[in-house]
Amino acid sequence: MTLIRVIVHQPECPLGHLQRVWTDLGCTLDVIEAWHQPVPESIDDADALVVMGGTQNCLDDDVWGWLPAVRQLIRSSVSRETPFLGVCLGLQLATVALGGEVGRSDHVTLGMTPVGLLDEGREDPLVGGLAGSEAIHFNDDIAVSLPTGATRLASDPTGQPQAVRFAPRAWGVQFHPEADQSIFDGWLRLSETSGWQVRASRETALTASQQIGAADSALADVAADLGRRFLAVVEAPTGVRVA
Repeated sequence: MTLIRVIVHQPECPLGHLQRVWTDLGCTLDVIEAWHQPVPESIDDADALVVMGGTQNCLDDDVWGWLPAVRQLIRSSVSRETPFLGVCLGLQLATVALGGEVGRSDHVTLGMTPVGLLDEGREDPLVGGLAGSEAIHFNDDIAVSLPTGATRLASDPTGQPQAVRFAPRAWGVQFHPEADQSIFDGWLRLSETSGWQVRASRETALTASQQIGAADSALADVAADLGRRFLAVVEAPTGVRVA
């Protein structure tokens, strides 16, 4: 049975749709709540590593003391060719861990956003099925410089990295395939004191919430496609490219 180890950074950022997808496909999920559980040094006993999102800045080590251990775990996993998926903050942590740079965007990306696949992305085994799809964004920070050897697979409508392949079996997505309206609304409540309203109006956020609720079935399909494709990579022998 496939074992996926998952790093979660806060209760408001759960696995959501992805938990249902992978559980229905027969996977075992080992979820580590990093704010009160130790982050392992390696995942030798697991088949894949998934690092989820959160409100943290990926370099705020003094505030969130587990972040260095997560970056080290990502480096170790990617170097051993263990399948890896980073979601939002997970993408940003991987970017820094592997030698790239993350910075503050000049705007908040919030709500339903088209998945802008590039040529490389259309042929990619993980995100290649998402042409024409929309996904949820909620991010201030972005990858401003990718690590050496990484490939941008998708860009959002403002030209920022939306999906990245870091290595043959390692990816990051800036969007949130796991999220639904209830999760998104939780982020709005969680972020009320963060100052995002200065950069995006509450009216914009409420409209986004309504659009997400109306698109629930399509968003579940995005999660199902991404989740199935990731599992196919996990279960394929190392070095075998999944179509």
